[in-house]
Amino acid sequence: LLGRGGMGEVYRADDLTLDQPVALKFLSGGVAADDSRLAQFHNELRTARQVSHRNVVRLYDLGEADGRRFLTMEYVDGEDLASLLRRIGRFPQERALAIARQLCAGVAAAHDRGVIHRDLKPHNVMIDGEGDVRITDFGIATAAADAGAGLAGTPQYMAPEQLTGTAASVKSDLYALGLCLFEIFTGKRAHEAKTLN
Repeated sequence: LLGRGGMGEVYRADDLTLDQPVALKFLSGGVAADDSRLAQFHNELRTARQVSHRNVVRLYDLGEADGRRFLTMEYVDGEDLASLLRRIGRFPQERALAIARQLCAGVAAAHDRGVIHRDLKPHNVMIDGEGDVRITDFGIATAAADAGAGLAGTPQYMAPEQLTGTAASVKSDLYALGLCLFEIFTGKRAHEAKTLN
């Protein structure tokens, strides 16, 4: 088990055919039973496959085992940015600049393909064993043309317009990116909101 989130659990596994590690993201029972959430799961694969960049985790396929649906994705041997920041505090300036550049490049690659992440936050950014940035969890990402109104994301990283129910946009991703950069350079969160209230 690598971690748990709102959509389910992520496990490290071995692809026996290709002899390499992969990550499997299993849907939680409640998500699998909800048609709209299941559609969101399918959307993650369809949307994220449009983005091919070294700073974005690759998604491979959608599968099912014993009635449970899962995504197979590139396994990143590393630590998420949120955990790393909690452990070390802020980064030295040169390292912060390198991480910031890679994070911006990954977000730009998604936007170039018309994809809005909608939940960009340090928990969804991995730093791999080489120290490189890998953006993950396109679970609520959407094509910019399909971004409807409605709340989606983590409250403390949501742009003000998202909190009022306005559709997510490239600008709302950039707002979240700015909050991530603030944490990288200061070691502190700009906001501590845990709920929408």
